Amino acid sequence: MKWLVALACVGAAVAVALRARPSPERVEAAAHAVAARQVGGGAVEAPVVRGRREGCLVCHAGVSSPDTAHSPSRIGCAACHGGDAQALDATQAHTGMVRVPGNLVDAPRTCAQSTCHASVLPRVERSIMSTGAGIVEVNRRVFGETPATSASAPHMAALGTGGADTHLRQLCASCHLGQQKTAWGAIDESARGGGCLACHLVYDSTAAQQLAAYEATAAASRTSVPRRHPSLTINADNGHCFGCHSRSGRISTNYEGWHELRDAPSASALAADARRAQRQYRLLADGRYFTRVTPDVHQARGMMCIDCHVPGEVMGTGKVVGHARDQVQIRCADCHAARRPSIPATHGDAETTTLLALRGWSLGARARLVVAASGSVLSNVIVSPDSGVRLRHKQTGTWAPVRAPRAVCTQGAGHSRLSCSACHSAWAPRCATCHTKFDPSADGFDHSTQQEVRGAWVESSGAYEAVPPTLGILADARDGAHPNGVVETFIPGMILDLDRARTPGQVPDRITRRLYARTAPHTTARTPRSCTSCHNDPVALGFGRGTLRYEIAAGVGRWRFTPEQSIAADGLPADAWTGFLQTRRGMVSTRDDVRPFTAEEQRRILAAGACLTCHEGASAVMQRAIADFDATVARRTKRCALPAWDR
Repeated sequence: MKWLVALACVGAAVAVALRARPSPERVEAAAHAVAARQVGGGAVEAPVVRGRREGCLVCHAGVSSPDTAHSPSRIGCAACHGGDAQALDATQAHTGMVRVPGNLVDAPRTCAQSTCHASVLPRVERSIMSTGAGIVEVNRRVFGETPATSASAPHMAALGTGGADTHLRQLCASCHLGQQKTAWGAIDESARGGGCLACHLVYDSTAAQQLAAYEATAAASRTSVPRRHPSLTINADNGHCFGCHSRSGRISTNYEGWHELRDAPSASALAADARRAQRQYRLLADGRYFTRVTPDVHQARGMMCIDCHVPGEVMGTGKVVGHARDQVQIRCADCHAARRPSIPATHGDAETTTLLALRGWSLGARARLVVAASGSVLSNVIVSPDSGVRLRHKQTGTWAPVRAPRAVCTQGAGHSRLSCSACHSAWAPRCATCHTKFDPSADGFDHSTQQEVRGAWVESSGAYEAVPPTLGILADARDGAHPNGVVETFIPGMILDLDRARTPGQVPDRITRRLYARTAPHTTARTPRSCTSCHNDPVALGFGRGTLRYEIAAGVGRWRFTPEQSIAADGLPADAWTGFLQTRRGMVSTRDDVRPFTAEEQRRILAAGACLTCHEGASAVMQRAIADFDATVARRTKRCALPAWDR
């Protein structure tokens, strides 16, 4: 009865407290303080949680959670939120409390306590998603500010005030795990950072509804906090990745089959679209419009990001890396290979064993887990004598077959240097021009300090396109099988006209860059791109948009290229990566280990392209050419006109 009387008194007492302290946090504190004083005289005893009295649960006794491992009844409140769990006075109990635990700055005393996830935090702190090292390094390089030597990888949390770093502060620095989440709420497409919460926080419908009702209530009328607690889960959905990965390379939007539009659709187009059963346009919370294109085949078949990407890629391994690619541990061939290394499911490492237990998966004594070339164990790719190779969706537990590559993918020397993505990436976002300058009179926002600043970096761009990616060479030192590199996919990274001047009245300090960047578009198609889309396409070869034609005169063929774009100051078409039948050297990319095709490589590619002007790619003669091009050419008839080269 005393407990019921105490609850009845809460509303009146809170109303008195509010007249002096109207902020939302103090509203909550007032409600808790009244309840604690009323029940603190011995009418209600604090429950025992993890071997100690948990005073938090006197006021928060009704809080429930769908997350068994982190439910208040199992670990209490203070384990995550801190504060004084022994106190029943609200002010004392809330001293030092972390309202939104999970941010990396608080993680040592929340998620990474010695009895919880202490071993994971150092990995996350050193991961590329925390440091943003590659973004920082590339941006400084483009600005010409990269030091000759560096003792350690750069970090997004240690940006300076130079031109490159202020550019990052205003345009890029919100996307890293160290960015703090300060408000309650689910991870949505606008979310940035949040440390552990960025991947693991999930609101079910009840938790979301209660929070929405709480926030819709005027602060002066709030008497309690929501009673449904969000869960912390290992089964992150694609929405957790979307906030950051719908920017830059647009991986998340690419995967779902959405291409960004430079300009918003007309009002009439949007009105017509609203009447369609399947919408053509999508408006993101940040105001960007997208149009529907082909989704990745894995997305179309229900695969989440976590079905491919392993913990060591997402949370890191504890090793500091300089670029995102250095943290990647999986590749297409780890699943789609004729033969896959595997280990008994009972012999996995500790992390794999824990993940299987958390998901409640029993795989059977004869099941084996596929092991990636990097050594990572794929906990959801299983080989069994009865069912062959199958992938188990981590969220739903449902199964899907994993097919080996077609014979054409592995036979013949002609394509031995091709990556899977070179053929199977259906499209990639392409923006070929960017103009960047500093406007000292404009208002900007510093994402590192979360403050408005005077002076802003302003960017303008050319048209956006969704086209098959450009091809070039990646020389990966870890790939011993391809010492001369592999053919990979690229997009214009920074074809950039940059004015570095930041002082009013300063003489313009302009530099230009023509840099393409390696991309993993996440637009995989089961059907590969056609032979001509590689061998006979000027965008694929790096020449830029234009007309590439094969002209035959007097039995001799010659390739001609006419660009669509105007010629820039460096003598190349404005959107090109390299010159037609030229070898481009110097700073050609955002990385040192990638380059466009050399003149000799272009000639080899176009020689096959000349054959394709008459022969279909699937024809017998072209299939023989894949196995041995030189031998096939040696057996040509007199009707075949081989290309001559003017340079």
